[in-house]
Amino acid sequence: MQKNILLTIRILLGLIFLASGVGKLIDSSDARYLVELLASEFYWLIEYADPIVIGTSLIELILASLLLWGKKVKLSLWASLLMVSVFTAVLGHFYLQGMSIESCGCFGALGIGGGLTATLIRNAVLLILVSGGLILSSRLLQTRSIPKV
Repeated sequence: MQKNILLTIRILLGLIFLASGVGKLIDSSDARYLVELLASEFYWLIEYADPIVIGTSLIELILASLLLWGKKVKLSLWASLLMVSVFTAVLGHFYLQGMSIESCGCFGALGIGGGLTATLIRNAVLLILVSGGLILSSRLLQTRSIPKV
């Protein structure tokens, strides 16, 4: 049962990261705008807006492939947790500043918008999924390493 739940989480997260990475490679304008907004406080980011968005897309595609193929699952889940946490912190910063953002650009051309609040809720769900995947992967590793009598 735990293997099936972990498999479902891996596939769901893999598909989400795949859509996000591909969508941003097709149209990165909203994601770039978000980096530019952040650059209003951290001015040096403006020079790196394009590399940040492209790099993020490539990382999402790598994570998607690892999760979908079941390779380096625990490492992929930890990287996913870190990435989604950073994105959530940035979006939370904008939310606390009272900014109104129509789209985070998270899915680029494949995005459905939804605004800042919806994106934060979606990220909370993703964080729960990733955390659940980490817990399950740890349990499965422990049960494999304990000899059965």
